[in-house]
Amino acid sequence: MVLAAYLLTLAPWLAICTGCGGSSGVAHVQGKVTIGGKDLPADASAFISFARAEAKPGDKPASAPIEGGQYNCANAPTGKVKVRFEITKPTGPMKKSERTGEDYQEMITIVPAAKMGGIDATIDGDKSDLNFDL
Repeated sequence: MVLAAYLLTLAPWLAICTGCGGSSGVAHVQGKVTIGGKDLPADASAFISFARAEAKPGDKPASAPIEGGQYNCANAPTGKVKVRFEITKPTGPMKKSERTGEDYQEMITIVPAAKMGGIDATIDGDKSDLNFDL
């Protein structure tokens, strides 16, 4: 009788943990990002994001900075994804903000127009060489 009560108490937890250690729906991906086969400019500010192609309620894209042309994203969703890039670089002379008095420089995006909507990809699991040339 005690064993039956114990198993009934344990059953919901076993159901919740079914698959623990299996596929979590995320993968660790890393790689290089280039534009036209060339490295990103040293003064560029860049981020990469991965979103499920068919997002479910509550899904949030995973993102990571791109530093030295390399990214490392520990929680990219698996399956069909849309990969988007935000890459900007400063342009023109330094200016002074009339509001704050701080120096700033205007930024322009350098993501090619054809890639502004992102790139379709499939992530099947962890990958250390998921490279993108824009």
